Amino acid sequence: MQAGKLKDRVTLYSPRTGTNPPTWPKVGKAWAGFAEPKSAGRAEQTGLRASDSTFVRMRYRPGVSHGQLIQRDGDWYIIESVEPGQSRSELIISARRIIGEGATYHQKDGAEDIPVLAFLTRENIYVGPMNEPRHQIELFQPQLPYPWGRRGDAVTLNGASYIVDGVVEGSDDGITLRIMGTL
Repeated sequence: MQAGKLKDRVTLYSPRTGTNPPTWPKVGKAWAGFAEPKSAGRAEQTGLRASDSTFVRMRYRPGVSHGQLIQRDGDWYIIESVEPGQSRSELIISARRIIGEGATYHQKDGAEDIPVLAFLTRENIYVGPMNEPRHQIELFQPQLPYPWGRRGDAVTLNGASYIVDGVVEGSDDGITLRIMGTL
């Protein structure tokens, strides 16, 4: 392994803990090399996670596993798989990049807006007794203030403000969360 190819300083985080409030504890820092997927033939974005995996090389370190997070500058990645490299001194990691848009999250009883990555996954879903339109928004949990997804909280995305009606059942995977909101 050539250390000169590991030019990005990254921070590693463990998967979400079950504590209250949930956390993603910092594991440490490492040098890594990234090979982003080529743009030709990419599938359309349907959520916060990129449609193709990013190839990451890292010097071997014990404990790197599926579900952990990598932060490189302002970019976030979710580790999908970890394999030993050609030599015992390296790891080959497959990770999905979080590619949401910049948004703000405001808790109904909070004083400040929190920057968060978000993606509008579905618009104008007609639900409720009056068949009102709802919008489904996926949010990156490690950036959210806890408790999240409460009725009355607000998400501002692309200049539009959505009032949270609730969390989409079964959408909390420890990394992302889908909420339903009205304009």
